[in-house]
Amino acid sequence: MAKKASKQMKEVRKQVGATARGAGEVGKKVVDTARQTARDVSKTRDAKRARKQVKSAQKAVKAAAGAAGTLAKTAVKRGQEGAKKVAGSKEVKSTKASARKAADATKKVAKTTTKTARARGTAAAKTARAQASSKVGETRKKVAK
Repeated sequence: MAKKASKQMKEVRKQVGATARGAGEVGKKVVDTARQTARDVSKTRDAKRARKQVKSAQKAVKAAAGAAGTLAKTAVKRGQEGAKKVAGSKEVKSTKASARKAADATKKVAKTTTKTARARGTAAAKTARAQASSKVGETRKKVAK
């Protein structure tokens, strides 16, 4: 009984570790995507136009505000695209799978109640006793010959 529980706990630890690693990979993917999105936004025509208009902002405050609005829209759009990339990435999928496995393994361990453990222990003891008594009987017969 104890061996099975320890195996189950080992499985739980393995799955939780895999989930933690997966979460780290997802975090890296998010950071990389955000960095790429920032680069993309800064390279867009809107961003370049906004920079030029900010230089001449004293003369054309209104135009700069319009460009900033367009830039904000572009940034939001690129951010959404990046989020879609992260959500569909293999890191997210593998993390979901390992999290599900960890939850299942934990449930399995939690199901092993004291009542079932006692029943299994009693059954194992009976089996051991029966085997031991049969071995003792065989040994007595051999000695008697």
